Amino acid sequence: MSIKEPIRVLLVEDSPSQLQLLRSYLEATPDLVVVGTAINGRDAVQSTLRLHPHVVAMDIHLPVFDGYEATRQIMQQRPTPIVLFSSSTGDAEQRAMAALAAGALAVVRKPSGPVDPASAADRDHLIRTLRLMAGVKVVTRHPPRMTPKQIDQANKEYAILAIAASTGGPAALQTILRDLGSSFPLPIVIAQHVTSGFMRAFADWLASTIPLSVHVVEQETPILPGHVYLPCDDHHLEIVRQHVVTIKRSTPHDRYCPSADHLFSSVAHHYGSRAIGVILTGMGDDGAQGLLELARAGGTTFGQDEASCVVYGMPKMAKVRGAVHHELPLEQLGMAVSAVLGKGGGGGERK
Repeated sequence: MSIKEPIRVLLVEDSPSQLQLLRSYLEATPDLVVVGTAINGRDAVQSTLRLHPHVVAMDIHLPVFDGYEATRQIMQQRPTPIVLFSSSTGDAEQRAMAALAAGALAVVRKPSGPVDPASAADRDHLIRTLRLMAGVKVVTRHPPRMTPKQIDQANKEYAILAIAASTGGPAALQTILRDLGSSFPLPIVIAQHVTSGFMRAFADWLASTIPLSVHVVEQETPILPGHVYLPCDDHHLEIVRQHVVTIKRSTPHDRYCPSADHLFSSVAHHYGSRAIGVILTGMGDDGAQGLLELARAGGTTFGQDEASCVVYGMPKMAKVRGAVHHELPLEQLGMAVSAVLGKGGGGGERK
């Protein structure tokens, strides 16, 4: 896509008044052009095939079939960057999370009318997300099956696994956590960039798709082997001392929330060589510095390789800084982590 070429947006919304409002927001933005609209999921798929937009902006709750099914079909027939929006709660948010796993790149809050104080911020976030995601080259990926790479690792105990991800992360996290299995012997702490208001839905969806217990942390909490921990909305997740996780309120100055750097740094400080860190697909450089601290503290670090990433940003920056010991395809990461534990054993039990 040429830098000077306007970003072609397909807008999908079944409410006429909401469609008009959202279209006015996008058309008031000089570098965006609405090339078409659709009012249901089937029309969204057909319009994507016909109009070839740079990005699809789509409500998750649609008639005929919803945003999840539309996403699934678009990614099968013509992979296109998709940004979902929703003002609903409960099942709609769950479907939004499933759509992320099916190939959508982001889910944001739907901007409402000007009487809502949050509308301007939601509008700006939607526009900023459309700009970012329009440049992502999405494809239907079928990575080849390969023999897992041998990981040379000194014999030692491990006590925690920390994982960070952003764009493309929900599907990647689902894959690696599923591959770890129900008997995984360490607590797992995660920083996944999620729009405010969607963390609980993300946690519920993740819990429904993997064989591990998933928790949203809202206060200082003991962490247990085989359990997954995520921060509540608008908070960072941090280890406060061994076997205990806490949250820290984000500030307007924070570039990312939850911050992978915050998480990895706290893990490095409290666990050092007994920690494993994994950095997955995502835009930007969040996690690169924190993972480097973990590596320098003697921990073992993994990065997702470029071919299996939706966006090779975070893993690339971590690799450039020398923070990644082992770079592997997504489908090998779970096996590689388990293989390291098989040599050194888990140290997740509290003492």
